Amino acid sequence: MNKLLNEVILQYDQVENNTYKNTSSGTIQFFNKYSKDLDTEIRRNSKRKLTYFYYNQNKIGGLRGLRVLTTTNGAFNLCRDKFKLEKHLENLGFSSLNSKLFSFSEYNAAKDYIDENPNHTYVLKPLSLAGGMGIELNIDSQNFEEAWENSIAIQRKNNVENPSCIIQRFVSGFDVRISIIEGKFSAAALRLPSHIVGNGQANIKDLITRKNEKRLKIKYFSNKLIPIDNKLQNRLSNDNKSLSTVLDKDEIYLLSDISNLTLGGESIDISDIVSEKIKMMALKSVAAIPGLYTGGVDMMTEDFTKDEAYIIEVNTNANHTMHHIPLKGKPKEPFRELIEMFIVKNKIKKGIQLENEETLLLKDIYKFSNLKDSYADMLLSDFLNS
Repeated sequence: MNKLLNEVILQYDQVENNTYKNTSSGTIQFFNKYSKDLDTEIRRNSKRKLTYFYYNQNKIGGLRGLRVLTTTNGAFNLCRDKFKLEKHLENLGFSSLNSKLFSFSEYNAAKDYIDENPNHTYVLKPLSLAGGMGIELNIDSQNFEEAWENSIAIQRKNNVENPSCIIQRFVSGFDVRISIIEGKFSAAALRLPSHIVGNGQANIKDLITRKNEKRLKIKYFSNKLIPIDNKLQNRLSNDNKSLSTVLDKDEIYLLSDISNLTLGGESIDISDIVSEKIKMMALKSVAAIPGLYTGGVDMMTEDFTKDEAYIIEVNTNANHTMHHIPLKGKPKEPFRELIEMFIVKNKIKKGIQLENEETLLLKDIYKFSNLKDSYADMLLSDFLNS
């Protein structure tokens, strides 16, 4: 395990989970609250999953599902294809994991690639599925076949017509989600994989049960409990452990390699301590995608307080609720900021004078617009020279 990851897990193990008086956990409740606070009106078309915001009778913005309507189809399609997105960002100067793409019929070529690089472990993940589905970590020659079959099977189960897998170098460290709202940094969350920390007395089953009891107290996490299933039993068996094993004091055991909240992962707000360069990298990645202004940027880094990070994917349908209801750390309000940005953009369009606080958002809009223009110029230059 990454030494710093070990230290961070122990650090936050001493921090109690947040408590929330308001038990609402859905985007509708948040938008209703912030719309009222900001004197805007919401109109919904449930059949088409559309939400519109009105300010002084003027439509100022909206969403289809979780995707902000400023997002173009081109941006959506680019971000949905993780391999194309990586190559797009790589061509614009972003750090790359040099991923390789293999279709379901290219098993032998994929296996040869792993065998030819024995000094690395890899991540194998579906080209187009989201939510952590089909992702296999710490892949090497020994476990490649099983990982490949698992990922392809999950893709077929989800009706993927031509299953394909991306293979990329495994980065040991931290999974960070950064939310960019209409060209403005909004929040950063650290996602720790499901884990337990021993106290020298309780066994593994009891430690999991205690964590789940605490998660049940927060509505958002009440359906995101740590599963005790065959997959966990097999993991424990492979590590010569069982549910009755007693961990030493401060001994950390990872119950999953994937930092997925639905599998018991933990979200911690790090907006105030994540490095400025990582924030800017996330902002630039959104600016570099034509037709994208709002997104959730997933990054891997060995140290989120330092500079180096890799962009894993950019989500156009990002659910920013995790920032409103982190398990630990100060909650942030990206949904409120989205409505505020809609209002400011509408005022600019209508020539309406901005309030003092709104002028700060205007600066963010101009900075992001300049970034957009610079990447557009780079893309145009590449096109003309190709």
